[in-house]
Amino acid sequence: MIENAFRIDDIPTKERFDRWRERICSGSDFEMTSDHAQDFYADDHETELGPLRVAKKTFAPMHMWRNPTPTRDFAHDEAYQLQLPLRGTLRATWNDTQVASGVGDLFVHDISRLQQCDFLTPDGRTPFQHATVIIPKPLLSLPTGRMDRILGRSIPGDDGIGALLAGFVATLTGKGAGSYRPADGPRVGMALLGLVDALFAHALESDSAFPARALTLRVQAFIQQHLREPGLTPGALAAAHHISPSYLHRLFQEQGTTVSAWIRTQRLVRARRDLADPVMRDTPIHAIAAGWGFSHPADFSRAFRKAFGISPKDFRHDALR
Repeated sequence: MIENAFRIDDIPTKERFDRWRERICSGSDFEMTSDHAQDFYADDHETELGPLRVAKKTFAPMHMWRNPTPTRDFAHDEAYQLQLPLRGTLRATWNDTQVASGVGDLFVHDISRLQQCDFLTPDGRTPFQHATVIIPKPLLSLPTGRMDRILGRSIPGDDGIGALLAGFVATLTGKGAGSYRPADGPRVGMALLGLVDALFAHALESDSAFPARALTLRVQAFIQQHLREPGLTPGALAAAHHISPSYLHRLFQEQGTTVSAWIRTQRLVRARRDLADPVMRDTPIHAIAAGWGFSHPADFSRAFRKAFGISPKDFRHDALR
């Protein structure tokens, strides 16, 4: 795993805030200020987990805002951020909406619509602390249109999948973070990605009022259990659940997709996980693809690039570097 650290103790006191501002705001249209600029404290430790990055940041309370006349086009930023406050409260203005996240919450956004953010603690002196997960947009299985319903929200992290993810991130950025071996990074990263995907899907399902939700979930669970089987077709699924093919298609249309597209996406996600696994580094890409139902390597490569914005070969190279 590749690590990157910012240690304030190595920097003269008068230069600390400027150095921190440069680290956080460089290359962006954001600016920051703090009542503690003269005696600023900050600590930042970032780790690459294959294609994902996790960071734990501790710093004096401060305010960030975006230049109202930006010089950079953030619309093409290719990552989402999931922030988990560990101490203090994060108050953000995102897409003209104010959101507050405290300890136990998960705040998800992309930088393109973040306008300003306050990092606060009750006494105004104790350093704020949070963990951040940076997720490349093409890696998530949810399409952009559905992600828009989650972005800028504070999701509870004290129950269910939210608690599982929050605990996992806290552990990854805790005291034992340095004990992982380099080969662990891609595996842990893909496990983390799976939890993030599960949380976002759960959040969408909780907000939805589509009919027969329980049946839809049962069908999806059935698909997950039989992904490697070549006979996994809409007709076979409908027969296995004693419903008509047209009704099955309506269930998936409620989610903005088709049965075949959903199956293909899940197979691509599983193949992507295998490509990032160091244990399978010597397994040919076409063999991994075939194992997940893609009999033609060229078709798999096109589908993978369309889904994740990168070729299978380049993804494996980046994940296992």
